[in-house]
Amino acid sequence: MVTMTFRVLGPHERGRFAPDAWGQLLSLHAAGALNSAELEHVIERALMQVDGRIGLDDLRTIMEGVGFEESGSDEGQTVH
Repeated sequence: MVTMTFRVLGPHERGRFAPDAWGQLLSLHAAGALNSAELEHVIERALMQVDGRIGLDDLRTIMEGVGFEESGSDEGQTVH
């Protein structure tokens, strides 16, 4: 049996993430693109690097900075 866990925002995080940004993180985690440790790393970086509300564009910038590229993008991908 496979159990699915999900991340619940703590009180200090609750107002920081815009719903679309938080939803994107949960989607990536549920799809297996981010494991639990990577999810925590991205959340911590976002909280440290962005003042105020963390939007989807902020999240994308942070994820590009840690080397994550969305699978829908063909840029930077090579075929072997």
